[in-house]
Amino acid sequence: MTNSKYLNSLLLAAAALFLLVSCDKVDAPYVIRNAPVDTAACPVPEFPAVTAHFKHVLLEDYTGHTCPNCPRAGLIARDLKEQYKDSLVVIAVHAGWFANVNAGDPVWNYDFRTAQGTAWDDFFKVGNLGNPNGMVCRKGYPENKQVAKPSAWADGVKSALTEAPLMDLQLITEYSAADDKLCVHVKTSFPESLTGRGLNLSVVLTEDSIVQAQYNGDATVGTTPYILDYVHMHVMRGAVNGTWGTPVLSKDNTSSAPVINTFQVHFTGFNPNAMVPKNCHVVAFVYDIDTKEVLQAAETAVRQ
Repeated sequence: MTNSKYLNSLLLAAAALFLLVSCDKVDAPYVIRNAPVDTAACPVPEFPAVTAHFKHVLLEDYTGHTCPNCPRAGLIARDLKEQYKDSLVVIAVHAGWFANVNAGDPVWNYDFRTAQGTAWDDFFKVGNLGNPNGMVCRKGYPENKQVAKPSAWADGVKSALTEAPLMDLQLITEYSAADDKLCVHVKTSFPESLTGRGLNLSVVLTEDSIVQAQYNGDATVGTTPYILDYVHMHVMRGAVNGTWGTPVLSKDNTSSAPVINTFQVHFTGFNPNAMVPKNCHVVAFVYDIDTKEVLQAAETAVRQ
């Protein structure tokens, strides 16, 4: 009798599992949920429906606090951001020789560098060409055409914005100061199926309004040869999901199902420097793993 009850329990469990799987197959729209964290700690919210598709462009400004020409480049990035608003996402990546610090110096000992930003700089060889330099959507890899002087950023951004978006990125953040916890939810939706392209999602944190010294060689920007109270903007503070991100689409994929990724971040210890959550933003971008081109980007404030 005991064995019979046990067998019946197994059959009921199997039937319930079959029903769950069957329902998952017929419910629409199909959603693939990639959740590196326990979603009990970061419950996945409902995303609003996408009613229009827009291209968002990523500008990476490779810079350093001892680079005298970098404040002028920072102004160019600021003006472009003001012009294009949410259509342009800016990351200031402090890496390379001009980002080195002098631990024994009372002024130039602040370290803006991140392991991920340094890895990007090593890979794309931006710093090898000097600073300031940057990339608009990382176009042109591997011929190094993706590295552009600040004077070329405006044309690069304008051109990239004319391209039709291949996907939509939606970002929802939930921050709890009491728990020192930030939940990041990213939904990648595809208006139509993409085949033969492997795509990764990268999520990073940036911070505005960091007041630290900056070398400056342009008197129209501020005092020379340096500005002691320079306001650094869009500073990359680290990557949430590693240097090269999380896969969201494989090359053999034939589905156009949306993909939801959830991440949990604690501000304490995320960066060696103390971070001010109200000044921070989450930046997400999807790129082609072969060409490294950024196909879509999104940004939202940590504290809405």
